[in-house]
Amino acid sequence: MTPALRAPGRETADRSLEVLDDLPHRLLLVGSSARMLAQSGARAGIRPVSIDLFADRETRACSAYCEAVNAADIGFERESLLRAAARLAPAGYGYALVYGSGLDADSAALEELARGRTLYGNPPEILRLLKTPDAFFETLRRLGIPYPESSRKLPPDPENWLLKSARSEGGKGVRPCSRVEPDSSAYYQRRLPGKALSALFLANGEDARIIGFNTLRTAGHLVGQPFLFAGAVNRADLTPEQRRQVQTYVARLARAVSLRGLNSLDFMLDGETCRVLEVNPRPSATMALYDDDFPHGLLAAHIRACRGEMPDEMAASGTVRAFKVFFAPFDLEVSEETRWPEWCTDTPVTGTRIGVGQPVCTVCAEGTDQRQVECLIERLESELFERLYAARS
Repeated sequence: MTPALRAPGRETADRSLEVLDDLPHRLLLVGSSARMLAQSGARAGIRPVSIDLFADRETRACSAYCEAVNAADIGFERESLLRAAARLAPAGYGYALVYGSGLDADSAALEELARGRTLYGNPPEILRLLKTPDAFFETLRRLGIPYPESSRKLPPDPENWLLKSARSEGGKGVRPCSRVEPDSSAYYQRRLPGKALSALFLANGEDARIIGFNTLRTAGHLVGQPFLFAGAVNRADLTPEQRRQVQTYVARLARAVSLRGLNSLDFMLDGETCRVLEVNPRPSATMALYDDDFPHGLLAAHIRACRGEMPDEMAASGTVRAFKVFFAPFDLEVSEETRWPEWCTDTPVTGTRIGVGQPVCTVCAEGTDQRQVECLIERLESELFERLYAARS
């Protein structure tokens, strides 16, 4: 059977729905890519103000206003972000705030954004706690949650370790260990074989429920960023015992840290044991794998969970969904003649220039069989390359 293809959520862009009564009518979305949050909001009739690094076609279609701001090495250039927020969604004017990726390394920017706006998400102090290695690992130890061996000191067998930055996001600050001493924000972690996995979950400060388990993909095309996040596929193959372990970890963390809204927990398998890598205390890219399963979208569920509410049912469908970031194989300039296939999203607007190795768009597929969907993603990626190469010639 050939899996059906679609760009998740694209059909919501033209809907004209009234905002659900219990959701904010004025909403600011901030994330490295705000597209998934904006599309999810469209399911609930919300047309947000969206600020991210790309202002792609799909985000613009779902937003009342959409603007791209400057990037830093990781995340946003703070002043650019704060100026845009003050202009497009000024504090004190009834705006709510939901944030995604891009602020993990800058809780101070989140603190500024939250002033004069209702924050639906984990507060800056929780972001700082979970992104400060010593505090995070101490929390895991206290809760009896296993994680890979970690150290601030250079290990005697560095070839078996990774060097990670506390400022890392999307794998940007992770690299094989060398004999160079790390800076104060970095640490060493023993390298485990196998694939990285994640659990997307919803929490209300006390209770937590897992939405789904995912297998994460890395790109590895950039020499300095061999573990760069490049996509995910849902319905990860885990044993009942492994699922039980992760559910236990999520429940303990949610209660101890008072997590709220959408969060994700990254982990790896060490035999039958699941070892935690990190917690992302905000909506992650993997929400794209499940948003279609919620009639009003996961953004609405996120906002309600932040208020203490949890949905009665959390059953995701059996649909296999996958997405993969397509990185530029050569320098590109998007022209008016560029036509994007229906299975692409995060597509750049006319006039965008993209350097080799930088993200171009996201390729999406869904179906009933995981292997078929993953093979299909690879075929579509090849087809997109051929289209762009032909247009360039």
